[in-house]
Amino acid sequence: MADTHRMADEAQSRLRDVADKVSDKASDMADQAGDTIKRATDKVNDAAKGGLKTARQFADAAQQFVHESGIGDVNVREIVQREPWLAIGVAFAVGFAVAQVMRRVS
Repeated sequence: MADTHRMADEAQSRLRDVADKVSDKASDMADQAGDTIKRATDKVNDAAKGGLKTARQFADAAQQFVHESGIGDVNVREIVQREPWLAIGVAFAVGFAVAQVMRRVS
């Protein structure tokens, strides 16, 4: 009977040791996963900031060009109403150019 209790105590002790090791390992893995997620989030944030900076620079350059060239005096609404297909083509070309710039930046 004493042997049975001793064996049960030893088995229980081993189970606790194994459970502690598994718990420690799970905790370490959770910490590593958290660190990986944080690094990935930081990279995404940096890329987004870079994209916003590029978009801001592009908008500033476009605004300066419009101001210097006198294009700002053109009635765009009237042109779009007269030539809708031309407006769609220009919008597509500008969107494509911006997409290419953003793709190269990221």
